Amino acid sequence: MTKKIGSPNAVVVGALFTLGLLMASYAGGQGLLTRLPSPAPGNSSLSRVVASEAGEIYLSWVSREAQQVTLEFTRLTNDGWDATRVISRGSNWFVNWADFPVLSVDSGGMVAHWLQLSAAGNYDYDIRARFYRQDKATWSEARTIHGDGVSAEHGFVSMLPLNDGTTLISWLDGRETVLKEPPGAMTLRAGIFDKSGATISEWQLDDRVCDCCQTSSAMTQNGPIVVYRARGQQEVRDIYATRLVDGSWTLPQVIHNDNWQIAGCPVNGPSVTAMNKQVAVAWFSAKDDVPKIQLALSTDSGLSFSEPVVVESPNTNGRVDTTILDSGDIVVSWMETAGEAKILLSRYNPSGELLGTTEVASSSASRRSGFPIIESVGDTVYVTWTDIGATPQVRVARIDY
Repeated sequence: MTKKIGSPNAVVVGALFTLGLLMASYAGGQGLLTRLPSPAPGNSSLSRVVASEAGEIYLSWVSREAQQVTLEFTRLTNDGWDATRVISRGSNWFVNWADFPVLSVDSGGMVAHWLQLSAAGNYDYDIRARFYRQDKATWSEARTIHGDGVSAEHGFVSMLPLNDGTTLISWLDGRETVLKEPPGAMTLRAGIFDKSGATISEWQLDDRVCDCCQTSSAMTQNGPIVVYRARGQQEVRDIYATRLVDGSWTLPQVIHNDNWQIAGCPVNGPSVTAMNKQVAVAWFSAKDDVPKIQLALSTDSGLSFSEPVVVESPNTNGRVDTTILDSGDIVVSWMETAGEAKILLSRYNPSGELLGTTEVASSSASRRSGFPIIESVGDTVYVTWTDIGATPQVRVARIDY
């Protein structure tokens, strides 16, 4: 999750628009929790919330009707949610509970991606994207962001707007699993794309990573950082980071040696957030079958990290996200699995001391409930998740600290 450096406290932060107040209560003494009306229809899921540089909140989601899948978004205003707009739709998409679309927003426009089947294999799919230019008020034609032309797995995307109007996109790339004999490993790649979607630069960041854990990126004072789950030769799958410094990517470095050896992908990626030189990374591990969420902090733009603090163990299945408030406090979202599953937000000061935990909603530990996503503007956090009742539907809330 990317914290917008110096983003102003937009009007929407303070506005408790009358139509949207479904519930408001203090949770755990830490923040005012407000349920907002959902702009998403029934049979919607895979939502994300993102803030623009101006502090505006955007919400995207996927909805299904028969065989057709639609990626839509809307913007939060003083009067509630703006009109819903369609980014793309299709009947040949790869729709997955853990690998879902990203919407990126900056002052010059937007970028959105989805996954589209490319061949008959269960995991043969491409990353398709459209680019919206604010100055032209139009979306580009859909394009595939990776140029390998190989029918293989490509996904688990993170996006990061750069200061010059370009966008950094990182993803897991399975071309080596098809092109090599014996099959090679999943790789981590990244590229910078201009406002029209043209590729400016592309790199391979790591030649052996976990096959299906989310990537995450953030902008520090010294440049972008990408975090991900690596895959060692002995199947140790710990969290690593690499940074773009003076046009080159640093050698990947482990955030912490959990030494979690696992013979399959846990489908549980890390999350990074940054503001100036402050960086926070949260992740899930389960060494010796003990589930654990940890949080590590950096004060030098990700060059080094503190020893991690334990957010929760063992009553969790992970599914973390992070954001930094204007106060410098860090918020981690995660799933609790003790009894009825719950979506929780834990708030830490810049030194890693726990300030309190807020319960957002009851949920489910099943895959259908997906990954809750958070974003902050000022000292307000917005969270979105999927309510898997009789008909799944995207939900949204805000927590004012």
